[in-house]
Amino acid sequence: MPEQKGNNVIVRDAGDAGTMGSFKYVGKPLIRNDALAKAAGRAVFGSDIRFPNQLYGAVLQSPHAHAKILSLDVSEAEELPGVVTVITGKDFTGLFGQFIVDQRVLAFDKVRYNGEPVAAVAAETEALARQAIKRIKVEYEALEPVLDPVEALEEGAPLVHEKWSGYARSSEANPRDGTNLCDYFRLRHGDTKKGFAESDLVIENEFRTSGVHHSTIETHCATAQYDGLSNLLTIWSPAQSPFLIRKQLASLFGIPQKNVRLICTMIGGGFGSKYELKVEPIAAALAYYSGGRPVRIVFTRKEDYLGGCVRGMSVIRIKTGVTIDGFLKVQKMEVFYDTGAYSTTGPRINYNAGLASITPYKIPNVSIDGYTVVTNRHIAAPYRGFGKPEICFAYENQMDIIAEKLNMDPLEFRLRNIYRSGDISAAGETLPDVGTEKCLRGAAELIGWEEGYKARVTPEGKFRAKAIACGCKLTGTPSGSSVVLKFNEDATVTVLCGGTELGQGTNTVIAQIVAERLGLPYENIEIAPVDTMYTPYEKTTTGSRLTYHTGNAALKAAGDVISQIKKLAAISWGVEVSAVTFEDGVIAGPGGQNIRLEEIGKSKILSEQEPVIGRGQFATSDIFVKPDADHQSEKPTAQWFWMAHAVEIEVDPATGKTEILKYAAAQDVGQAINTMNCVQQVEGGVAMGLGHALTEELIYDDKGRLLNGNMVDFKIPTAMDVDFETGVILVENPVRDGPFGARGIGEPPVVPVAAVISCAVSRATGIRMKGIPLKACKVLKILKDEGKRRI
Repeated sequence: MPEQKGNNVIVRDAGDAGTMGSFKYVGKPLIRNDALAKAAGRAVFGSDIRFPNQLYGAVLQSPHAHAKILSLDVSEAEELPGVVTVITGKDFTGLFGQFIVDQRVLAFDKVRYNGEPVAAVAAETEALARQAIKRIKVEYEALEPVLDPVEALEEGAPLVHEKWSGYARSSEANPRDGTNLCDYFRLRHGDTKKGFAESDLVIENEFRTSGVHHSTIETHCATAQYDGLSNLLTIWSPAQSPFLIRKQLASLFGIPQKNVRLICTMIGGGFGSKYELKVEPIAAALAYYSGGRPVRIVFTRKEDYLGGCVRGMSVIRIKTGVTIDGFLKVQKMEVFYDTGAYSTTGPRINYNAGLASITPYKIPNVSIDGYTVVTNRHIAAPYRGFGKPEICFAYENQMDIIAEKLNMDPLEFRLRNIYRSGDISAAGETLPDVGTEKCLRGAAELIGWEEGYKARVTPEGKFRAKAIACGCKLTGTPSGSSVVLKFNEDATVTVLCGGTELGQGTNTVIAQIVAERLGLPYENIEIAPVDTMYTPYEKTTTGSRLTYHTGNAALKAAGDVISQIKKLAAISWGVEVSAVTFEDGVIAGPGGQNIRLEEIGKSKILSEQEPVIGRGQFATSDIFVKPDADHQSEKPTAQWFWMAHAVEIEVDPATGKTEILKYAAAQDVGQAINTMNCVQQVEGGVAMGLGHALTEELIYDDKGRLLNGNMVDFKIPTAMDVDFETGVILVENPVRDGPFGARGIGEPPVVPVAAVISCAVSRATGIRMKGIPLKACKVLKILKDEGKRRI
């Protein structure tokens, strides 16, 4: 890949792996195929759905984080002219949940977080619906909340759920009755007792990360319509996981899955927040009682902060042993994840992050314990990384501490210990295609590591330093993807796949893969909107899995198209199918017959023949973790992601404010399908991680009430905050089983951002920062409390 410069971005080939071949569309910076519709305002998002006779829904949210519902009176709301229906928890007593079925559509006898839905109204106008909500009278008895995941596990802590065994659950969750523990993960490798005995230096620390809100541009919304005659429930929603949501709605309402139709709109930001049910069941419940009229619910920003979902806080304890010459011998980690009031995706986050807690480093003796804990905070959900940014923040600070204790260059210390291809990981896998070293060296070169990384004071009295960090992430597996290609008579192709476009560019990438395989113009490939009535199954749009999983399924479907067209050509030409070839978009016969696939409509090959419908399915059924207590496996995930970031920062000791001067991000992408899209993903990950590191924090009072549930007081980065030089390196390290060698890239760029920034702030100030965000006020207080620069 040649070096490119522009918009403060440098993209270059960072190693000798090169590309896997010469491609026409793969590896090219093609403009996204949804760009024009979005730029022109023609894209239809969830809140854009309108029907002539629709009703408007509104939700009453709990003002308490933990309370009994003593009484609930909706009579005054029902009497308001224009109100069609009012529902409470008594009207829908079913439960839902992916791993533990523990959540109601509307609270019944108890509320467990500030903002939990208690009642809902459908009315002729939105203003009427909101007016009616204010007329509902609820009497609560406040209960003591539990707000910290470590304290929630202490004996005598208030119980968020009284009896886990009273809920249905999957085998992937293991809650413990009489506690707030809803899942436990354990991984063991080697002998930690022996490892500590062999260590010359043992370092132990505790790190904390704050809760953050997804803060998507589009709030949660859904429109539902129920046809009682056909028992058909239709939902229009910006859903990340339409088939999961369909399954849960069918179970919740007691109707067959085929009678639940989910039509996906464009999604105005997801990052995991639109992975599970949120307002869809409330809209559906209102529609059930509304005589066939559609009901639309769109959360306000305040309602979204209260009733949406978050990345929960975490507490991470690490104890590490190392030899005097800088080789890691042992590491023990305890991770406490706050999953909020309901289990939701907590067990999956615990599992994925638990496996990734092996770190990018070859440590022969490892002990990992992950605890997913319910509290009276807001419901946690996947948040771009499934727990990896939190653990990366902790273990990369730990690595920096160790390097400093050993008086070693932090880069050299990492290079001495990282995994390389062929190493056996602490999860028991022989690792293939590890690109960490190239990422580390590329990021170091781009940041100017050799020019000096240590702390110094500028003439203006500001503290300046550099830091480097690497990270790893695995994709969510086992899972499956299916793709159907409809080959049209004019050699255009309609792609049906269930992965949703979140702005990550998946529709463009899949179109490039199909165009490359079929040898058709990119413009000939169209991605159909996701509609569960027609679209084939896709597990979910999470885990950075679509390029890899859906891309592989698309390749198989394209191969099926080619096989069918070769058969039709053989019939048309009167030859054996085995004599027909396909290469570089050209179909050829043994007698000199040949035609480009894009021109096949001009021939008689497709005339009066059966339709060409290609099908492809890709599943990671070979993923297997032994059913023992140690989570060892020869292949625990379909693929790993490797990355390294470096940064130069400046801290003003007079204000505590941190300024990013220069940033370098190197990402192992396997094979870049769309180079521009990859760069944008990395840039977006850096911007998002910047907020986690420096500004974003959900603040609660001692009763569990959210104090900064708005976009004024919850500080997400703006364009002004990312006005610094960013270098992006795409390390092309093709994976043997990826589509054209590609890995996923959606989540990995956010993983090491908070880690590397916090390491740099610690180096610059001389004080180890063990919690994020590093708000200016916090840093200033730490500087004043310490009184001197030290670690």
